[in-house]
Amino acid sequence: MKKGDYTNTILSLFIIILINIVGTYYFKRIDLTSEKKYSLAQNTKQLVQNINDIIYFKIYLAGDIPVEYKKLADELKYILNELRAYSKYIEYEFIDPSALENENYKIELQKELFSKGITPIPHRSYDDNKMEETWIFPGITAIYKSKETSSSLIKTAFSNNSNLIIQKSVENLEYLLISLIRQLTTKKEKIGLLSGHGEITNKSIESFKQDVSKHYQYIELEPINGQLNALDDIDCVVINNPIKTFNEKDKFIIDQFVMNGGKIIWLMNGNSANMDSLERQNEIIAMPIENRNLNDLLFKYGVRINNDIVQDLQATPIPIVTHYIEEKPQWSFFSWPFLPILNTNEKHLITKSINPIKSHFPSSIDLINNNIKKTILLKTSLNTKVLSTPALINLSSLKEQPDNESFKSGQKNIAILLEGVFESVFKNRIPTQIENNEIIKFQAYSKDTNKMAVISDGYLIHNQFLKGNPLPVGFDKHTGKQYGNREFILNTIDYLLDNKVFIEIRSKSIQLRLLNKQKVKSEKKYWQFFNIFTPLILTLLTGLILMIRRKKKYNLK
Repeated sequence: MKKGDYTNTILSLFIIILINIVGTYYFKRIDLTSEKKYSLAQNTKQLVQNINDIIYFKIYLAGDIPVEYKKLADELKYILNELRAYSKYIEYEFIDPSALENENYKIELQKELFSKGITPIPHRSYDDNKMEETWIFPGITAIYKSKETSSSLIKTAFSNNSNLIIQKSVENLEYLLISLIRQLTTKKEKIGLLSGHGEITNKSIESFKQDVSKHYQYIELEPINGQLNALDDIDCVVINNPIKTFNEKDKFIIDQFVMNGGKIIWLMNGNSANMDSLERQNEIIAMPIENRNLNDLLFKYGVRINNDIVQDLQATPIPIVTHYIEEKPQWSFFSWPFLPILNTNEKHLITKSINPIKSHFPSSIDLINNNIKKTILLKTSLNTKVLSTPALINLSSLKEQPDNESFKSGQKNIAILLEGVFESVFKNRIPTQIENNEIIKFQAYSKDTNKMAVISDGYLIHNQFLKGNPLPVGFDKHTGKQYGNREFILNTIDYLLDNKVFIEIRSKSIQLRLLNKQKVKSEKKYWQFFNIFTPLILTLLTGLILMIRRKKKYNLK
């Protein structure tokens, strides 16, 4: 070997060794996928890097499972390996619950998984004209120190389209893993649901409570009743559809909660219309709600909820009995302008990439000119009509064709984000002894830039029921459509509490390349032969070409 060859060889070895040494200290991957499926958010990386002990994941998705669930398992494995690249404390194991030979152990494990909220999913397979039914437990358990938490891997089961279910589940994987890690390793912020003023706190918002409890410490607050410490240690207060008067003491405590950095989500119509009353009576008179004593508070913050009802031609369809056949009612769907489908602001993080929002009898919101930044999150279409209250509402009007010419009021604001330094409505209104009281510690302005959201629909976070069980927020059992209400309210909470990373992960979209089952079945033999014989033919052709070239080169016969 020549001297130059030795030099080149040594130099190449040196460069390879140097790259490996640098690679042990600096990690870098290039994601070439169009949807950036292997790219973790920066805050996700920081959260994982701050783990100081082993988090052990048990994934119950292995063995002889359908191909679409194998896709889900593969995607989960990719993300777990990506997390492991940023933390040596991430460990995982894929488990097949059906592989246990002891039948008693198998049944006990399935019971345990069910008790942890991992619902089994039946899967039917047809092979050689035989139907086999198996149960799949697509769930995950995370263990950290002495704490444990579990979750289903399936995003939603309210669809017969298995590909769509898997698609949504894959999109949710990173958010799910980070949520589990967050539950185990970080202190949960407190979300309080206010009561004492006719707010809706019952099972009508059960799904909302469950969603919030997964990510935050959910607290049902006792009535304020003038107690100065009623909202202490609460990070965000949800005020859901109050209909009774807030006295000045309660209003003062809420105002000072905002001045001291507390976040608020206001959900309240300016009218009394609701579907429960309509379903019982078929006809109601919607009255203005004027006795809450909150107008001056919201006005000072920068908005006014009007005592009207906004109708929109872009509306939710609801079922109505149109006729009977052999005494059996026949249902038809009619879009009802009193239930507008709201447009989202695609330019804002809260509402980017989420489905349209379903609403009930919303009121319009006016923006007040002050120093607060106002961002419109939800609004109606251009084809609206504003109905003043009192107003007669009758379900029979569904069967009538709406007069399109009367829906010319333009877009109306339904949800507003307020950001800035808020001024107290009690500034220059309270006695000096209260203003200077060391216990009360009155604040005329918020200490720093603060945020709140005002939504003029008191039913936006309500859930429907199926066989007594609450359905997801925003899911319409009549049409089977999933509206964006759930994502919107969770995004709003996350945004107010500066947990923007969870919004980014929740809205992440990943395109799955699933197999066409019918095509696989019909072309099975073709691809089997193709995979067996194609490599052999290519090998023979390559050998033949090399042999011919060799003969020509050396003039062989």
